[in-house]
Amino acid sequence: MRILSRLLVVVGVIVLIVSGVLLGKDVIDINQLHAVANANRSTNFPSPLNNVLITYALSVAGAFLTGLGVSMPKGRTRP
Repeated sequence: MRILSRLLVVVGVIVLIVSGVLLGKDVIDINQLHAVANANRSTNFPSPLNNVLITYALSVAGAFLTGLGVSMPKGRTRP
């Protein structure tokens, strides 16, 4: 259980870091879309909605895995 616990914590933290990077990218994309809308131009920019939903799902999964890994027993219990 100790190895599985550490593995889940590491995977959870990695997923949270990836989620944070994607969230930063989404913020930049949304700011660009906002700037285009304010400039009253009609250029074709992709919608960041799918990226925001993926970021949300990764955040939830990462938080769940991290919490699960932290809450698991660290070693064997002796009788």
